[in-house]
Amino acid sequence: MRTEIALATLAVLLATANSHAEDNNRACIVKATEALPHIAGLVVKKTRTRPVPAEIMATWRGQTRPVMVDVDIIAAGAAETYSYICVLTNKTAFVRRVMS
Repeated sequence: MRTEIALATLAVLLATANSHAEDNNRACIVKATEALPHIAGLVVKKTRTRPVPAEIMATWRGQTRPVMVDVDIIAAGAAETYSYICVLTNKTAFVRRVMS
């Protein structure tokens, strides 16, 4: 019985942690999409998050761990990918475009 309760508690904690990460990613995606240039006919095709590259993390001094947000767009018939670094502080997302 104790094992079942422990497993159920662990499952709830993991689900909560995963949900929290998804909410953070969603906030970063929304903020990155808002930061896109205002181009007539711009269409967002796909968004995704990924870990920040090691060379950025080597010099990172922030308290929260950043994520990369990639936004695939089509504008004027050309496909492009805009990449942003995103940091959440006090439930507010801050983004800055990263050139690769």
